[in-house]
Amino acid sequence: MKRIFLITTVLTLIAFTSHAQFTFGPKVGISSSKMAVADAENISSGDASVGFHAGLFARISILGFYIQPEALFTSTNGQIILDESIADNAASVQELTYNKVDVPVMLGFKIGPIFRINAGPSFSFILNQDIRNDAGASFDNVKQNYNDANIGYQVGVGLDISKIIIDLKYENNLNALGESVTVPGINEPFKTDMRNQLIQLSLGYKLF
Repeated sequence: MKRIFLITTVLTLIAFTSHAQFTFGPKVGISSSKMAVADAENISSGDASVGFHAGLFARISILGFYIQPEALFTSTNGQIILDESIADNAASVQELTYNKVDVPVMLGFKIGPIFRINAGPSFSFILNQDIRNDAGASFDNVKQNYNDANIGYQVGVGLDISKIIIDLKYENNLNALGESVTVPGINEPFKTDMRNQLIQLSLGYKLF
């Protein structure tokens, strides 16, 4: 009985593998990001900022479904606004910039010959950060306030046009980027719950 089960399992895997297609290639794009701030009385979200990403993607497709892991270097930005009580009697805009490696793993399926829908987890590893106020002053020791790794999710749609792939995705964090933020010129960190909301538009090319 065990042999029959093993043989059936192997034959099933072979059948699925014979229908599988593998795709690999580079991917680049731009993003619009906004810092969502919660649990901070004197800090609020600012305007959305533009960033970029570049890296590689792979895709394994089986019977209309696929899994698409990616490895992307991402440079993204966000703004926070300090109210008058902590910003010398005038609201102050702080620009946060951070570079990271994103590893999303998208699960999806195709609708018709070119349209795709996908979603999945995204793992981010912070490389470095920078914060500058609206006067251009920089504060170098920001990383102590951030988590080195974060978990989020992505949902989106895509198009496959010959060897070109186009992806439009929304990303958000499941855990906060950090528990506090340090502002240039102010020694004491401010407790907060910051999460980066990101909209990505990507262009990829299938090498094979």
